[in-house]
Order: sequence, then structure tokens, then C-alpha cells
Amino acid sequence: MNSRKIAYFMMTLSFIMIISGGVSSFVISLKADREETQNRMNDVSDTFEVFSTNTSVFESYRDDLYNTVLNNIYYDSMFIEDANIKNKLSNYENLVDQLEKNTRVLNKLCDDVYYPKSDVNNKCQNYKSIYEQVVNYFVSDIKVYNGNVKKYNEYQVSLGTLYKIEDYKTKKVYIDFNGDKKFDGKEE
Repeated sequence: MNSRKIAYFMMTLSFIMIISGGVSSFVISLKADREETQNRMNDVSDTFEVFSTNTSVFESYRDDLYNTVLNNIYYDSMFIEDANIKNKLSNYENLVDQLEKNTRVLNKLCDDVYYPKSDVNNKCQNYKSIYEQVVNYFVSDIKVYNGNVKKYNEYQVSLGTLYKIEDYKTKKVYIDFNGDKKFDGKEE
């Protein structure tokens, strides 16, 4: 009978230890999951901050580009300024490329994830629309510039000159990045 009590005691003790080990493992796992979620939310906030800064740089550059180049294109100086204008347009495209890199990081952090903080979820929603606008503004601006190049070349042909300017070449096209079936930022 004494051995039955010992066996019963040992079984009860084993059962309690198994339960407490399971609970302990669950609590540790929950804490690790919470820390990982917090780290991801911090990564979203930090990356979005860089994305926002790069968006502001893009907007400033675009404003300057319009003020110094696109709104001030004159046929008499267009051929002479062509290399300078193409350089500025290339720098402009590089700003879009930088935002594309930020967007790829945000895609990984935000893809099919709902975070406990609403401001983080808002960032995950907003960057898509902002990126779409940036790309579509860029494509619209290049179309405007290339339209001016076409008119310039037609004008030069009508004068009988040999002056000709090449379009600015880009592989970027209008996008619907946020999937709302609208092209935010498309100016046509």
C-alpha cells in the first residue's frame, strides 16, 4: 500500500511538472512573440520615417524641377540645355528608385499583418498610395517633357535644321500599387 501512495504521489508530481512546464513554455513563447511583434512595429515605424523623408525630398525636387526646367522650356535653349535637363531627370528617377527600395521593405513588414497599434497599421496602408502617387507623378512628368521634345523636334524639322533631341527613356509606367483600380497621381 505504501508503494501505491508513492506511485500515486510520483504520478501526481509528474503531471504537475508537465503542466507547469507547458504553461512556462507557453508564457515564454508568448513573451517572445510579443517582443518580435514590437520589434516589427518599430521596424515599420523606422522604415516609414525614412520613406516619408524620401517622399519629401522627391516632392521638393519635383517642385524645383518644374520651377527651373519643365515650366521654363524654350525652343531656343532646349538643345543647349538637353544634357543638363536629362541629368536632372535622371536624378529625379533615382529618387523614385530609392522610394521603391523603401517600399520593398515595407511590403515585407506589412504583408498580411495586422498590428496591435493603429498608427502602425495606418502606415502600412498609407505607404502604398503614396508610392503609387510618386511613380505616377514621375511618369506623367516624363510624358510632359517628352511631349515638349516631340514639339521641339517637329519645330526644328519645319525650320529645316538638323537639331534633334532624344526623348528621356524610362521603363517606368503608370501603376495601381494599392489595388484600388485608380491611378493616384496620374496627370492626364
